[in-house]
Amino acid sequence: MLVNPIELLLKYRVLTFEELSRLTGRTRGVIEGMVNDLRGDLIVEGDLVKVRNPVNLALRLVESGVSPTRVSHLISWRDFEELAGEVMSRHSYEIVGNMLVTKPVRFQIDVFGVDESSGRALAVDCKHWSRNTRVGLEDAGHKHLERIGKLRKYKSVVAAKYPTVRKAREVVGVILTLTKPPLRTASDSIVFVSISEFNLFLREIELVLEELAVKPINLQ
Repeated sequence: MLVNPIELLLKYRVLTFEELSRLTGRTRGVIEGMVNDLRGDLIVEGDLVKVRNPVNLALRLVESGVSPTRVSHLISWRDFEELAGEVMSRHSYEIVGNMLVTKPVRFQIDVFGVDESSGRALAVDCKHWSRNTRVGLEDAGHKHLERIGKLRKYKSVVAAKYPTVRKAREVVGVILTLTKPPLRTASDSIVFVSISEFNLFLREIELVLEELAVKPINLQ
């Protein structure tokens, strides 16, 4: 059985053309053609093939029929976090990555971004796991709402460490998933979005929030 080259690249992140050919049982010509087709997600440096966009490669595997559970083991929350921050930056959000607060309470938000023109912030929790069940999502939504509640209560303390927070007048919680979620909202202020939908979500955010009846949480 032939091994999928994308799976190997996601596992090791850097391989030579010779290694890819040997490990997958494919000719070098076939490997070179595959790499050329994935130029946007891979980087070629001499004989080395390096992963540039692991989340996009993971999505390609899911779309090709590979089990989401299997794919989720090949990527990390940091892969999701970096892509989420990159996409939000392209939509003019000012980003704080890996927001960690330890006093007077402890909580962490993977990506926090503020749209300065509206004062609306997005607090993004990156879930690269594959268990996209309603129960799992509801639990994730409840926990994320608790984090946002702590952020709201201690905004001045958080802003002292992360000045970007001062620019936020309201916040919407986002749970970012690997595959399309069976649930779209939780507690009126949390929305579930797959990574493949995230760019469109940001582009059409006003319409999406209105259609889903999502109510941003006031931070003032």
